[in-house]
This record gives sequence, structure tokens and C-alpha cells, in this order.
Amino acid sequence: MPRLLPDPAYFASLPKVISSGAVILRDEHGKIVVEKPNYRDHWLLPGGGVDAGEDARECARREVLEELGLEVEIGRLLTVDWLPSNTVRSAPMGVHFLFDAGVIPRAELEATIVPQAEELDGWDLIDEAGAEILSPWGAARVRRALAVLRGEADVDFVSYTPR
Repeated sequence: MPRLLPDPAYFASLPKVISSGAVILRDEHGKIVVEKPNYRDHWLLPGGGVDAGEDARECARREVLEELGLEVEIGRLLTVDWLPSNTVRSAPMGVHFLFDAGVIPRAELEATIVPQAEELDGWDLIDEAGAEILSPWGAARVRRALAVLRGEADVDFVSYTPR
């Protein structure tokens, strides 16, 4: 009979997975809220890493509040992205969830958003063509999520292969 590992040892032997929750938040003209972190050279969607004890939806809500000062209702799931581990960067595998955070009029966004000074240099509204200011992965994610919102696609799952 095989010897079973105690739970702590067994769980420690499993690969690590990073998870995140982010949102597509739009104004009344369909422009998307993006933020410029001070720790990256490209823009990001509002969101971040899932903390212990929360799920990706809770994470997205918390991150939007922390980063932009906005209380938003987190709606339906739009995309899920799986990224394998990357030995070059020593990055563990990850699963990243993107949710719909609805529409807030531009004037309200401009009056309400307070970027988190510790992490953000600023925020902006972009259209789909402007998604290139995100990473290539981020831009592809935005396009897939917007296709879901327009009813052109179902919730999407993408698994990236190492290059």
C-alpha cells in the first residue's frame, strides 16, 4: 500500500498557482477604464492578485476600490486565462479571471476616481483600438471580453502555450 503524505506535506509538494481578478469597466460611450501602474511599463485593467481567503470576484471588487476608489458591482465572468509556469522568469502558473463591472458615466468617473498614489501614475479611458497600450496578452484579453459583452462570443477560456 502506498504511503500517504500528511496534508501539509502533500499540499506543499503541489505546484503553485497565482490567481487574479480584474474588470472591464466602461463609460457610456463604451470606453474602458485602464490604469498606469508605476511598477510596469504598460497599462493594466483594474484588478490584481487574489488574497488568501477571497475568490477572484471579491478580489476584483477590492482591487477596484483600493486602486481607483470606486465601489462597483462585479458582474458576469467574461474571460478566463491560463498561463503556464515560466522557467525563464521563475513565474508560477496562473489563472486570471476578467469580469464585467458595468457602465459608469464619464463625468461620474472623472469626479469619483482617486488613483492609489502608491501603485498608480494615473488612469484613462480607451476604446478597443487603444488596447495596444496594454501588454499583448492584456490587449487580446480586452478584445475577447468585449466580444462577449457584444454577444459575439461566449465566455472565453484561453490557455497560453510557452514560447
